[in-house]
Amino acid sequence: MPALLPSPTPPADFQLHRFTAAEYDQMIRDGTIDGKPLELLDGWIVEKIPKNAPHDSAILRLQRRLMKILGDEFLVRIQSTVELDLSMPDPDVAIVAGPEDRFDQNRPDANDIMIVIEVSDSSLAQDRGFKARLYGRNKIPAYWIVNLKDRVVEVHTLPRNGKNPGYRDIMTYRPGDAVPVVVGKKTVGSIPVSEILP
Repeated sequence: MPALLPSPTPPADFQLHRFTAAEYDQMIRDGTIDGKPLELLDGWIVEKIPKNAPHDSAILRLQRRLMKILGDEFLVRIQSTVELDLSMPDPDVAIVAGPEDRFDQNRPDANDIMIVIEVSDSSLAQDRGFKARLYGRNKIPAYWIVNLKDRVVEVHTLPRNGKNPGYRDIMTYRPGDAVPVVVGKKTVGSIPVSEILP
């Protein structure tokens, strides 16, 4: 499985093409990449890592608890595409401002996303590195990594862009802790870590 390239500059001896979000979206509409497990990250079309049962279970657990906390004002999108600069990732969970008909014809962008969540096991290095830089650069207010390997939830806040994009603050929550759900600078509830981890 191809790994994400560490920088936007491809090796000189490779014949690669970086795509815009519009080009990638056109390929989806044309059916060129229909049904393939791919996403656009920093202009590169990359293969998505296959999911296992604990990964799927953690997503289901998050979805159910977040929907109870957030009610109808916000949407809990599961593995649905969002539009960022040069990227169209499919985060495991994205909490976006409603109502749902706002996205009948358009995908959420960075201004719509309150929290983005990736469930990580084999993808942990990419989620802590590349994805943290991507979401931070786009100023997503909060980025959670449900770290199945270490059985913790890492909450990244205070995004920064510029030459060293990412997040200024990272809090780690363990079983016995509860992760606060903060939307628009307001804590609307919390989820026990033990209820997220399968």
